[in-house]
Amino acid sequence: LNYKSNGNGTCSVSGIGSFTGTDLLIPPVSSTGDRVTGIGDTAFSYCYGLKSVTIPDSVTSIGEGAFSGCTGLTSITIPDSVTSIGENAFRGCTGLTAVVWNATNCTSAGSISYPIFNGSDLTTVTIGDNVKTIPAYAFCGCTGLNSVTIGNGVTSIGQEAFYNCSGLTSVTIPDSVTSIGEYAFVYCSGLTSVTIGNGVTSIGKGAFYGCSGLTAVTIPDSVTSIGWGAFYYCSGLTSVAIPDSVTSIRNYALGDCTGLTAIHYQGTKAQWNAISKDYYWNDGTGSYTVHCTDGDIAKGK
Repeated sequence: LNYKSNGNGTCSVSGIGSFTGTDLLIPPVSSTGDRVTGIGDTAFSYCYGLKSVTIPDSVTSIGEGAFSGCTGLTSITIPDSVTSIGENAFRGCTGLTAVVWNATNCTSAGSISYPIFNGSDLTTVTIGDNVKTIPAYAFCGCTGLNSVTIGNGVTSIGQEAFYNCSGLTSVTIPDSVTSIGEYAFVYCSGLTSVTIGNGVTSIGKGAFYGCSGLTAVTIPDSVTSIGWGAFYYCSGLTSVAIPDSVTSIRNYALGDCTGLTAIHYQGTKAQWNAISKDYYWNDGTGSYTVHCTDGDIAKGK
């Protein structure tokens, strides 16, 4: 392997040198004694022969396009030490189907325009129990993703983390999660089942925007605010259960949910009417009925 010094006794892997094998073990310390803390931009790009890579816990950054075009890779484990992953890091890794994400405090993972798994055939993602945050854009555009396991230590799901994961059919958000970021599951059109944990206090702007496969949603009684467009264009949604803990519903929260027939509210009619609702919170919905504990309220009443 080739290395580039970062100074202060650390270095980054800059390339593959004369390596011709299929299984790559990146050492935590270079041949010159420097601690390996990074994988450089395009360091292993288009290494078609690579089938497996082991990244040590010393690595904190994976550069732009670091493994782009490595079509032989089938799985990868992101260690807990990694705090940033560059754009297109695994772009075009068409054989990559499984990712174990153990990065406990990763705060940067590509971008909306150049996501890290762009063009991969990722189907399975496992988020480790020690992970606190799923960063913004982490699995953006993984249209083949059909299985996601979110660890019980995760507290927040970042903005557009699962943008356009149209193959995802179900997701369970554990009780440890307190916030679902803006557009976190936007355009997950295949999503038919969502379990929202009892720790969530806010459902972010457009969190489930365009999830046309959803038919029913139960919002836990930990939630106080349903954000702008949270379930916008969820045309398959027929019923929503809303707890009496909710104090505000923002514009288009249920906008264009054309199939909506029932809102099951866990409080009284007076409590329902007391909720702060933006003017367009239910714009374009079907002719639903709000079922309260002491009777029903028709849409528009």
